[in-house]
Formats: sequence, structure tokens, C-alpha cells
Amino acid sequence: MIGAEEYWNLFKSNIVERFGKEPQLNGFLTELKMAFGWMLQNQHVEFVSQNGGMAALFARSIDSDNWSFGFLILPESEPSADTFWAMLCSKVTQLGGAKFTGPIQGTTYFPYRFVIETDGSPFFKGEYFGSAEEHHFMMKQMPAKVNYYRSGYRDSFDGIMAVSKPYYDEAVTKGFEVRTHAKVDEALFRSVFEMVGAIFGTNWNFKDMSAAEARSFYEHEFGLDQRMAVQTIYLKGELIGFCRYIENDDDTLICKTLGVLPAYQKLGLGNAAVYEMHRCAQDAGYTRMIYALIYDGNRVQQNMPKDDSIIFRKYASYEFDLNE
Repeated sequence: MIGAEEYWNLFKSNIVERFGKEPQLNGFLTELKMAFGWMLQNQHVEFVSQNGGMAALFARSIDSDNWSFGFLILPESEPSADTFWAMLCSKVTQLGGAKFTGPIQGTTYFPYRFVIETDGSPFFKGEYFGSAEEHHFMMKQMPAKVNYYRSGYRDSFDGIMAVSKPYYDEAVTKGFEVRTHAKVDEALFRSVFEMVGAIFGTNWNFKDMSAAEARSFYEHEFGLDQRMAVQTIYLKGELIGFCRYIENDDDTLICKTLGVLPAYQKLGLGNAAVYEMHRCAQDAGYTRMIYALIYDGNRVQQNMPKDDSIIFRKYASYEFDLNE
């Protein structure tokens, strides 16, 4: 039986060995350490180790029929990896699990997903480090469902601003407003966090997190001045959504989240926010925008032009039905 501390140290060593040259490695390990601690405090966890393979199996309770896997290290040889995966599925079945999902590091608030393909560019802040071999292995195990995501960037904002400006102009006549915040403070955090469950609660494997837990996770962003940290979205003075950003470097802004409350969706307000997002980024001196980890079914992105953006990484998450 492997303990939590030993497990984390082995997992960390594996990541450092594989991705030691990545510029965002230290930040990634900090995030994963927080994720590991959150998982231990909020989930029933079973650590499994065999033949060089490691996995954390977890669920809300020991009685749950919905289990997840995370902090996964596969054995190097394909036969050993196949045997290891079969053992994990058997273990979950013995625990009463019927649905098996992942990769998730405790909750989808933290980095997850496996890489499908990449142009080889460095991983950005908030992205899970991985390789396409992990995806190929997962597909070999015949998941019941695969969710697809992508990350892209633009170095010119003119095209998307031209397409989204009519949405913005129309929305403004109805009382639409976007306010840009360079820093996150307690009041801003709480007003945004209160919307998270309503906006994203139906997302894949979303798990509730208390305000105190989320506050602890995002504490390193409090007071950080990065020109654009958050934009809050209003309609007739009422807060209805937000955009959250991370500065990857002096020239590059990562759009992590764009969300509008359900009652205000399908009204073109997300598209209107897209215009203001890029206008403000341009005015702030950013020359590249990364659109991080977008679900392939994202409605706002489907309405925006794609010919002037570069998709540089694709990802997947997986669902297995152990009763099949």
C-alpha cells in the first residue's frame, strides 16, 4: 500500500523527469500540489501502484458508482500498461463503480485532459502537461465517450473584432457593459465565484467547491497586476457574466474563461464580450491571445472566424462504462 506523501513524490519526480525543460513547470507543480491536497480532503481516494504504473482513484464517497482517475502514470511497456489499466477497472468495479472518468486531478477546477496532438510549443499556464501517447492508450481501451477540446491563438485581432463588433454595438443599446479589472480583490472574487456554479454546473464532471476552497486555490492571483485579470459583464447594471485571464508573458494573454449566466445566453452577449475582450487586450499592448482548453461544442467560438487563428494543441477526456 502506497501512502499519499510517497505517491505525490513519485508523481512529481516523473513529471520533472519528463517535462523538466518546460518554462511553466514550477507553476504547474504548484497547481497540482494544491489539486492533490484538495483531492485528499474532499474525496475518498484509493492509491494504486503496480509495475511502474500509478493512479489515484477517487469518488465523493466509498458508496459512489461514479469514480474518476487522476495523477496517472502509465507503465512504459504497452503490455504492462494494458494489464495495469485492466487492474484499475477491476478495482473500481470491486468498489461498486459503474462509470469511470478522467483524467481529473480531484476536480476540473485544476488542470486536466490528455494531449491528442501538438505543434510542440511550450505548455502555457494552467495547462496539463502530457503527451499524445497517453491519448492513444486511452483510445485503445475503447471509452464509451470522448470529449474533445482545443487551444488556439491569434496574433491579429482585427478579423475577430470586425465580426464581433455588430454584436457589441447592438448589445450596448440594450444596456450591455464590460468592466476591466487589472487586479483581483476579495469583493471581485466573491462576486464572480457566486456565478460559477450557475454557469458551469452542467459541464463535464463539474464538482462543487466552496468559496473558501476556491479562494485558497486562486490566492496567488490576488493583487497580481497584469493589465487584464478579469472582465465583468453587465446588462442594465446587473452582473451577468465574466471573463478570466492569465498573463502568460508580457505579450501574451490567456483567455481562461468566458461565461454568461444561463438566463442571458443565446442573446449574442457572449459574442459582444468577445469584441470588448480583444479591443481591451489590444489597447493594453498584448499582441497574442491564447484561447485555452475550449470544448469543441462551445457555441460562442463556433460563431467566430477560425481562418485567422492557429490551433496548436488538441486534447481529450474520457468516460468508461464498466458495466458494458
